[in-house]
Amino acid sequence: MDLEWLNRPLKNLDETARAAALRRQAQLTKPPGALGELEKAAVFLAAAQGRERPRADSIWISVYAGDHGVVEEGVSAFPQAVTGEMVKNFARGGAAISVLARQLGARLEVIDLGTASGLAGVPGVEHLGLGPGAANSTLGPAMRVEQCARAMAAGRRSVERACREGADLFIGGEMGIGNTTAAAALGCALLGESPGRLAGPGTGLN
Repeated sequence: MDLEWLNRPLKNLDETARAAALRRQAQLTKPPGALGELEKAAVFLAAAQGRERPRADSIWISVYAGDHGVVEEGVSAFPQAVTGEMVKNFARGGAAISVLARQLGARLEVIDLGTASGLAGVPGVEHLGLGPGAANSTLGPAMRVEQCARAMAAGRRSVERACREGADLFIGGEMGIGNTTAAAALGCALLGESPGRLAGPGTGLN
């Protein structure tokens, strides 16, 4: 499957909009920098959206679920079955992200990339069916190239759907027991950092 699109350069941020947003921050009735990280976020969104006053009226949230075979190494305090139960809770509207999405009036989609507990047929979940989770990455490749390409393409399709619907902001999230280990491994490989710098103790671990 084609992965060439991953190598295309990103669209540049709008520096004119960034400058206008910075000027506007300086004119607001508040001490300079009083809103801290919120000011930085507003200016970044202005540059990303290409307008002085960024909007977040229409929000799209995509949550991707997948299980990680590396949990066989005892990296998590929780069993792999928690992934499937959490996904069901997302779909039922009982999870924190579900509540936040409702409060924001955001569109929430839940995508099962490949979970071990067999979620096919759960309403409100799109099932991609890449397999019953990834393999144990300490013993070999966690995924086949074709699986990885299909997973990456799923993310791309979510963004394209959000764009077609006119979303101002796209938020991507994930659920999967063992995900911290997988994310840290990828981060180390891509950034050349040490595991100790990129990951602290996992959830529920001291």
